[in-house]
Amino acid sequence: MGKNITAIGFCVLTLAATVAISWVAFPYAAMSHEALEAAQTPTDAEEFDDVNIKDFGEIPVFDMVLHYIDNPPVDTGEAEPTVRFQGC
Repeated sequence: MGKNITAIGFCVLTLAATVAISWVAFPYAAMSHEALEAAQTPTDAEEFDDVNIKDFGEIPVFDMVLHYIDNPPVDTGEAEPTVRFQGC
């Protein structure tokens, strides 16, 4: 009986500590209201900064979008190669 109460007490204290740490840390991890609104507002492609592509230099995002629309990926009908992650 004593071991069971100790185990339950440990679980309750661990859960209480987890909730307390989450409650204290949440304001530091949460986005501000302004940042959340900015993230949810769509941005036009013209407003993005240029992207530096190694072989081509600085390219506007709008030009990349237009290129993708004019040249969509070709469906070859082949299955995509399976890549097996080996870990470290």
